[in-house]
Amino acid sequence: MIRTMLDGVEREAILAAAGGTPAEGERRKVVFAFHGRTNAAEQVRRYYDLEEAAKEPTLFIYPQALTQADGTFSWSDPGDSAGNLRDIALFDRLLDEVGRTYCIDSDRVFVTGHSLGASFAATLACVRGDRIRGVAVVGGGIQPTACAGEVAAMVIHNPKDELVPVSEGRRALSSFLAQNGLEPKSARPAPDYGMNCRQLGPPDTPMPVLWCPHGQDHAYGGRFYPHNWPDAAGPAIMSFFAGLEQTAVER
Repeated sequence: MIRTMLDGVEREAILAAAGGTPAEGERRKVVFAFHGRTNAAEQVRRYYDLEEAAKEPTLFIYPQALTQADGTFSWSDPGDSAGNLRDIALFDRLLDEVGRTYCIDSDRVFVTGHSLGASFAATLACVRGDRIRGVAVVGGGIQPTACAGEVAAMVIHNPKDELVPVSEGRRALSSFLAQNGLEPKSARPAPDYGMNCRQLGPPDTPMPVLWCPHGQDHAYGGRFYPHNWPDAAGPAIMSFFAGLEQTAVER
């Protein structure tokens, strides 16, 4: 567990290591995973299935959002502008603190999230594109604002989603294409992640943008819930992040 003070409030994040023990001098990549409006960090750690899919030494950070008056969680304060959401500073603080304690690769920092956590992760990847290598979001949107740098993106969304309409996912997709200077043309099949993914933009870009309109309509137990985190998402996201590491990027 990481604890840090931010604006006079103690904040927490679960810190976990997976993918084996790093060799001497080896720098670990870092994956931030943001939870949604109703599930806390420990809950999403269990069902995101990210750690199980780590193939090399990786640090996973699951920040905990603040609780609102109605008992739900939020990554921002009322009235925050998209470019200055409250917990963008939390990301900065946690990344800096982990970097002081562990040997991390600052060129391999990734973020992901579901629902509200996806919307926050997408906005964060826009605002902190100069610090984030790749983002993968499930069932979320984005708060458009001025972006810094470019970022590879995987946008996963069920077209039948009734809580966060697929139009929100497409808005995030359009934002990432614009951030990377890509045209929404020449879509081609992406690697077989099991979620109907297509890659937009040229095949050799170091900042690919993927659109994945998955078709898993039911949650655990068989309930119709297309806003779910699909079974294939965790392994697919980690495979997407791993593939990005094969392409060097100058920042």
